[in-house]
Amino acid sequence: MRQLLTATLRFLLRHALQFALFIVILLAGRMLLAEWRAYSAGSEAVAALRLAADGADSHTAGLAAAATARVNALQKASQAAIATRLAQVQAQLTTLRARQQPSLFTLPLPDTHTLALHAQEEATRRVEIEVLAQEARYLTALQAAVNGEDARQTLARLHAEHVRAYAALQHNLRQRQELEAQHPLATRLPGSDAYAQLSQLEAQGQRLREINLQAYQAWAAQRARSSATNAARPAPFSIDEQALAGALAPVQQAIAAGETQLARNWIARWRAPVMDVAPTAALLVLSAILLPVAIKAFFYFVLAPIAARLPPLSIARELQINGTSLPLPPQGESRISAVSQALLLQPGQRMLIHPEYLQSSPVSSTKRTQWLLDWRFPFTSLAAGMVALTRLESGEPASVTISASDDPLLEVAIVHLPAGSALVFQPRGLVGLIADAGQPLAISSHWRLGSLHAWLTLQLRFIVFRGPVTLIVRGCRGVRLERAGQGRSISQSATLGFSTDVLYSTLRSETFIPYLRGQQALLNDRFDGGNGVYLYEETPRHGKHPGKVGSWFEGFTDAILKVFGI
Repeated sequence: MRQLLTATLRFLLRHALQFALFIVILLAGRMLLAEWRAYSAGSEAVAALRLAADGADSHTAGLAAAATARVNALQKASQAAIATRLAQVQAQLTTLRARQQPSLFTLPLPDTHTLALHAQEEATRRVEIEVLAQEARYLTALQAAVNGEDARQTLARLHAEHVRAYAALQHNLRQRQELEAQHPLATRLPGSDAYAQLSQLEAQGQRLREINLQAYQAWAAQRARSSATNAARPAPFSIDEQALAGALAPVQQAIAAGETQLARNWIARWRAPVMDVAPTAALLVLSAILLPVAIKAFFYFVLAPIAARLPPLSIARELQINGTSLPLPPQGESRISAVSQALLLQPGQRMLIHPEYLQSSPVSSTKRTQWLLDWRFPFTSLAAGMVALTRLESGEPASVTISASDDPLLEVAIVHLPAGSALVFQPRGLVGLIADAGQPLAISSHWRLGSLHAWLTLQLRFIVFRGPVTLIVRGCRGVRLERAGQGRSISQSATLGFSTDVLYSTLRSETFIPYLRGQQALLNDRFDGGNGVYLYEETPRHGKHPGKVGSWFEGFTDAILKVFGI
């Protein structure tokens, strides 16, 4: 009952968490979709408005130039020509102001191109209205100035007519005065010639007074009209750029509002920085893809063939060692390992062994801890794991059983190095050894920095064990010992060691694609020499998949250990 209740609660809790997770995912997706739609719509609107503003700016320049040339051409035109053009401008203004923009709320909704075209047409209409309005205001002022000039000319003419009428009236008055002075009595006597002449002059004077009065009244009326229309001729026409900018102010305000709205959108905030670094990131990704291919191709097609043509490396010749051959298994057998090995520890010998490989030993044997394999090589001992070893000594022959108790895939092999022999060995495969108790271990380290083989394999250092000594070696699924003969090739990751009388070189892997994909190493180890032998494990774990080690750090440490020959 308790298990049923527990299973039911777990079932309900698991599906409740799934339900909550789905809700969070759906809400997040809805918010993301809304943000993206808002960003897309805002970006399209701002782009359309900017396109409209740019188009209006370019159109404005042409309109302004045409209007300036057209208006300035009317500076010397007649009042009738000015009035005709003013009527045309006012008619165009009426048409533009009465034009209705088509509705954008139609189905299906207009696309981005239609929106941009609509915004551009509206901006152009506003600019045309402003240019025509400025032209109409200037023509009105020009018409007033032309009317004022005509009024002043008429006033001068009427003034001259009034002066002539007044002069004629004064001349008539002088004639009457002279006649009365010459004939003071006759001019008062009816029927006389002087009286008739004076009567004629008086009648003429009456007409001249009426003419003078009419001329004066006409001049006074024109003077009043001239004072009311006393407008100066305006300066040459030019477009008011500030007013034109004001005509496009709604468009600019809409652009600013759209940009402000986009600034609050987190997609827009991140888009610009991402787009700034996107080319660099793409270049880095491309480099990360192509650079390893180029490097591997250079190593495979250039360096590896050069290394293959170089003379092989002879450790015995360089160290001036005339080592004896190692004993080989019976004919047809190369496997020298087993799940467990029984060793006979003689008096005067010491055994250094990993505690986990020591399966059984006599109770009478002496055991103590030895911290390092060899104090002359502390780093090598630490890196190879040869630390905190168990040291066994016995005063009588003692049978010791060695086995890999911590890993069922590991097998143990015994390699006897007689006196005078030497073996280049990687300490990573060493689990113990048997040597004379009173003699130090004959281990030496040799660097080969001038060898291209060493650089391409990153094995710049060789560690040599010299006999007499018995090495206890481990290997995954078995260890084999084979004669080099006329030339043998083996995977580098499987190699454990080789005798010093072997000619060591490298051989390029047969195919490029497996090397490029990291399925094979660039180079295989090649061993030549009639009596020389080499030692390898059957299923290597160390460096089996180049470039696919457990982690980058592990691969880096493996490379460092390989440089130091470990």
